[in-house]
Amino acid sequence: MTGLVIRPVRFTDQLSEMQRFLELIGLRPWIVSNGGGWCDMACGCGRVALHEAKSSSGGNLPGQTTLSFEADDVTALAKQLTDSGLAAADVFDEAYGRVLTCEDPAGDIVAVDERMDDFYGYRVLADTATRASLRVMPVRFADPAGSYGSFLQTIGLEPAGDINPYYVNFRADDGEQGQVGLHHETDDPPVVTGGRAAAVQLTFESAEPLTDLAARLSGAGFLAQTVTEDFGSFVVVTDPDGQPVQVHAPAA
Repeated sequence: MTGLVIRPVRFTDQLSEMQRFLELIGLRPWIVSNGGGWCDMACGCGRVALHEAKSSSGGNLPGQTTLSFEADDVTALAKQLTDSGLAAADVFDEAYGRVLTCEDPAGDIVAVDERMDDFYGYRVLADTATRASLRVMPVRFADPAGSYGSFLQTIGLEPAGDINPYYVNFRADDGEQGQVGLHHETDDPPVVTGGRAAAVQLTFESAEPLTDLAARLSGAGFLAQTVTEDFGSFVVVTDPDGQPVQVHAPAA
């Protein structure tokens, strides 16, 4: 599937504060709704959409993050999903374009928006500069070696390395359009969940020195700490919704 972009959606009651927080990490507003309530944030590799929780038609909770994507042709993608037997997909028209929805193996609804040519009702900030060294990489708490990995591959992502039971990254366009990390399931994921769904955590990868990023976040009132584990170093910070966010250094 060509043209696939990783674009998780964060539902929030603090839209302006979340936008400011993501700008500190390195994202920039790209598409905004004229009436407020929605903003698409971009960086060099992938995007994050911010949506007011109170106006969510799906009853999403403040602080909840859901997996979402963008693709060139949602009709073709719906056929791939249905033919695979992993998910039955529906395609319908919204005011902003065509959308595919399906139930993922964890019982959550995943949406894929078709790339828009007409941005009716939205304002495009075409000249906004983005940080090319930043990658969006939401982490999903689900078995990397189970059906969720197969689901992501059917959508069009490719695993980076061998599949294992602990953690695997699945890339869009070799990571140039973001990636999704699958983390082994836990009884207490550190994020808001929706119903039966596995949790999703906002996570990023940045080539910026982590000490500089942590200092910028802390200076803006978001206490950030740099942590080093066997698998690498990362910044841990709590966002305006009270959710933990991680920013990792690129893998060696």
